[in-house]
Amino acid sequence: MREKILRALAQDGDDRLLLAGVLDKLETCRTRNYLTATRFLDMRERALVQQAVRMAGAAQECVFWGGYADAERTCAVFFPEYMTAGDVQDEENSPVALVRAQKHDADTLTHRDYLGALMGLQIKREMIGDILVSDAGAEILVLREMADFVQMNFAQAGRKRVSVSRVPLAELHIPEVHETEGEGSVASMRLDSLIALIFSLSRSDAQAFISKGLVFVNQQPCLKPGHDLDAGDRITVRGKGRARILSLGGTSRKGRQFVRYARSS
Repeated sequence: MREKILRALAQDGDDRLLLAGVLDKLETCRTRNYLTATRFLDMRERALVQQAVRMAGAAQECVFWGGYADAERTCAVFFPEYMTAGDVQDEENSPVALVRAQKHDADTLTHRDYLGALMGLQIKREMIGDILVSDAGAEILVLREMADFVQMNFAQAGRKRVSVSRVPLAELHIPEVHETEGEGSVASMRLDSLIALIFSLSRSDAQAFISKGLVFVNQQPCLKPGHDLDAGDRITVRGKGRARILSLGGTSRKGRQFVRYARSS
């Protein structure tokens, strides 16, 4: 089964290495009867791992967890029979830990500033989860085994000093997302049409983002320009931002669909 999964899903050597590691984690959980977890996965990797988990018959033994419910970067966590998916979120079990960086002045620090500073400490991207930036600083999700290292060594971001402390996950502060609402009309609810409308792109540019694997619908990669969307669906376009389809209105005399959406960077 292992080789069948790898042959079916791995598109290159990196995929094969990722999936082999995931299947190792699953096997360890099953044979040794304790919780195991992968590194952080991006949305494409998560979708790939979800397929592997289903093929291995382990969907009921796995949960994706990034420190909070709507995390973009998550770990695949395998739990034994005596645990539940909810147990993974408990502080003592979670493979994810929270480190808080607080600023000391009013200068703006960006996601790139924090991520660049962390990677400057030779921390691999796969060990860092979501970084939630606010006016006060940033909530940084990391692998549990990296939390103490980050706390001791992370002292500045973007050349600005920050104070760093380890904080229980229960105290995670999720900054308010600043969204801009808009509306417009499309010939149909195709993914490429909506991306072009929302992100002010040409139809061909929207299709290019899709074909390059840079578009996600409801956190799942989507390579089909003609994929139909509906109210409530969420779109992520790497390098452009995120959007939600808020509601559908009526149609114009020419049959175009009116759409309301919210966009965030």
